[in-house]
Amino acid sequence: MIAIARPASVSWAMGDGNSVTCAGPGTPFPPGADPKSASPDCGYVYRISSAGQRSEAFAVTATISWTITWSGAGQSGVFPNMTTTGSIAVRVAESQAIATG
Repeated sequence: MIAIARPASVSWAMGDGNSVTCAGPGTPFPPGADPKSASPDCGYVYRISSAGQRSEAFAVTATISWTITWSGAGQSGVFPNMTTTGSIAVRVAESQAIATG
């Protein structure tokens, strides 16, 4: 049997009450890219620091929805509604605003 899993989307709960859903797996930053540059297809900017949160960090959770196809023994199909979830604590040290005239 052969199974092929492809990420269909990633939903991020950012820990500050906001969420972001990205199509596919997202795009990795190219080597040597400025880490302060915007994401090419799916990003998020925190507007507040994580000070005062539990452990002084936001609990960020990513849920990946998978498209999984399989074939074997002369049969084939799709596994429906497959997801995986992972979490991490993210500290946001400060929030800056830029005023323009």
